[in-house]
Amino acid sequence: MFRIARVILLALLLDLEFSNAEPHNKQLTVFVEAGRQECFYQPIATTENINIDYQVIHGGLGETHVNFNLMDPIRRLLINEIKREKGKHSMKANETGSYKFCFDNTISTFNQKIVSFALEVAPADREERELRDLRQEMLTDYQFDVAYAGIDSYMGKIHVNLMRSRQTQDFIRAIEARDRNVAESTYSMVNNWSWAQFLSMIFVGFLQVLMVRSIFHTTGTFYKFWKSF
Repeated sequence: MFRIARVILLALLLDLEFSNAEPHNKQLTVFVEAGRQECFYQPIATTENINIDYQVIHGGLGETHVNFNLMDPIRRLLINEIKREKGKHSMKANETGSYKFCFDNTISTFNQKIVSFALEVAPADREERELRDLRQEMLTDYQFDVAYAGIDSYMGKIHVNLMRSRQTQDFIRAIEARDRNVAESTYSMVNNWSWAQFLSMIFVGFLQVLMVRSIFHTTGTFYKFWKSF
């Protein structure tokens, strides 16, 4: 019952993908018990291309081979291979319906086989669709290139404006540095002149005090020096 449920689920999934009218690609690895066979069903329309590739990847203690057969919707045998380790087939469907393919391990009494297979069902107009998709991709790439060129041009303008802003800021900083140097030089010069004037005023004041005192101090040296003139 579990095997039947698994086959039905797989058939439903394959049928869902088939209804999208897109190329169907499926890869599975299955266990084929000794003395039994595993079968799968795939709905395929007329003129669709069938590609199947299988290989026995493990054969237990025995030989790595199985029997393989493919049948059309009315169960006519299309492919029948005996004791094959691997196989690859390509054909075009002649009828619409559920195709059946089986991996048969009845040739083995004790050894379980592990089979990996890939199934591809492509529409008859696949090449035309691929060409149409290629044109659409080329158009998309062209639109992307146009959009990218516009963005690149806009980013280039932003870069130029940023460079100009940086140059302006550097020029302003240079002017500020020059003005700062002038201000500091002027400040230093004003301080020096202020100290010179301050010391001159002290010296002149001290000299005036001495001169005034010498007028009233007749015995002093400065008074005698003053009277000599």
